[in-house]
Amino acid sequence: MGQFLDPALLLLLEQSPAHGYTLLNRMAEFGLDFLAPTVIYRALREMEDRGWVTSTMDEETTQGPPRRVYALTPVGRAILACCIAQLKGTQQVLEYLLALHDELAPDGVAPATDHTSTPEEVTMRLVIPANGADLDAPTSPIFGRSQMFILVDPETLEFEALSNPALDAPGGAGVQAAQTVLQRGVEAVIAPSLGPNAFRVIQAAGIPAYRMKGATVREVVAAFNAGQLARLETPGADHVGIGGGRHRRGRA
Repeated sequence: MGQFLDPALLLLLEQSPAHGYTLLNRMAEFGLDFLAPTVIYRALREMEDRGWVTSTMDEETTQGPPRRVYALTPVGRAILACCIAQLKGTQQVLEYLLALHDELAPDGVAPATDHTSTPEEVTMRLVIPANGADLDAPTSPIFGRSQMFILVDPETLEFEALSNPALDAPGGAGVQAAQTVLQRGVEAVIAPSLGPNAFRVIQAAGIPAYRMKGATVREVVAAFNAGQLARLETPGADHVGIGGGRHRRGRA
């Protein structure tokens, strides 16, 4: 996984200049949170030596000593384009390997990515973004910035309320939110829309997404059970940065 460190850092700096501490905290989005901080900062220094990034001291810091802010250079942007091209090639190889594995799987053995129900798997869980912690909570207009996620069995209405750890994230909220709910084993995502990054994460996991219909979580579940929800086939607008990174600031 360490081979993805350089493209991950470059991609985050393409999004916006950032402190090293901010970059370190966002490594979890790429599954790189196991890397020691010294590894991250050494990579940034090496990138600066190569001319991929520049750094300046943030003199406006109000607490503690000034912190170094990193920004992408034109050379770094060109390197990022090369990294993305290589990753796309890697993606094709991985897809071929997985497809070949599925083809060779013994009869009756479902591939690891198969989310269809089996006789032993009699329940499923939907995830619905909400601004409250129960079935009568109002639904959230933005998936990545919802206050809560309600994970609910549409048949029994048994549910779990999960706080959204990405609510106040400075960026990448959609990806963090998508990873959070996928880790809880949901079988379907229901949302008003999904930003490009969240959409790719959920699509790559093979989880279906549906367009939300209903003012409360309970109404959404009823619409799902009635077959009234259309599939989300394309990503919606990117909500990164709305309200200065905290969507709630923009609301009364």
